[in-house]
Amino acid sequence: MPVRPTVLPAITLLAGLGMLGTLAAGPGATPAAAGTGCVAPPVAHRGDSARAPENTLPAYRTALRLGVRRLEADVRFTSDDVPVLMHDTTVDRTTDGSGEIAAMALSQVRALDAGSWFAKRYTGVKVPTLDQVLGYGRTRGARFLVELKTRPTAAQMDTLLDGFRRLGMTERVRVTSLDGATIQAVRAAAPGLRTGKIDYPRYRGPRSVLSFGRTYLVHHYSVTERRAKRWQRAGIEIRPWTVDYRRGWRRMAWNRSGPVITNRPKAYLAWARGFCS
Repeated sequence: MPVRPTVLPAITLLAGLGMLGTLAAGPGATPAAAGTGCVAPPVAHRGDSARAPENTLPAYRTALRLGVRRLEADVRFTSDDVPVLMHDTTVDRTTDGSGEIAAMALSQVRALDAGSWFAKRYTGVKVPTLDQVLGYGRTRGARFLVELKTRPTAAQMDTLLDGFRRLGMTERVRVTSLDGATIQAVRAAAPGLRTGKIDYPRYRGPRSVLSFGRTYLVHHYSVTERRAKRWQRAGIEIRPWTVDYRRGWRRMAWNRSGPVITNRPKAYLAWARGFCS
């Protein structure tokens, strides 16, 4: 039976959790990091996507106000080679428009309403560029998992990497993809950039994982304590996805898997307070 994660002394835990009450600083202030005690703070999947429209600035703003500094973003490219945040191939689900984003210029994408589908109060929210989101997070201590949903062309790769350098975010992003060839293309274009492979339920040995980088975004169904130990001994950082409920959070904690990727960072932090106390 897995050993329960070590619980920190009460005074340490309370100090960490106390930081959650300091997040009401001014709008430009850097939020305190979320304290969770015996488990790692989460990665906010597409921002705080349970409480704001996914992959938009309000979703990342909401996550950062919680003190969550690990953020995940989905990236596609417009027809004029600009990286923007969008999960789906088309804009239909998360905007008031229709069509494939790869066939739309940035000006067309920016004209869309990307918030009203989620809630009326978000009417008028725009699809952000990757630069906008990274620039916003940069001044607030954020780190990003940038998932490439398509393989960049040479021009798109140049734009992507130039944005990282120009914003001073090269050390604070990890580029990931389900497509192994996409990750290898990124590694060839920027050998020093941190990269990682995303996998559906399966087991991939450490040597295979490391051929794509030192970050492994593995479906939580595939995580066991034994596998987690094997990956971590090889220097691999695990990010189980997408874990949205207590049963999964608890299992990832028992298996010592590391930071979970979740759509519900606020609920995760509330659960962590009870689990670690």
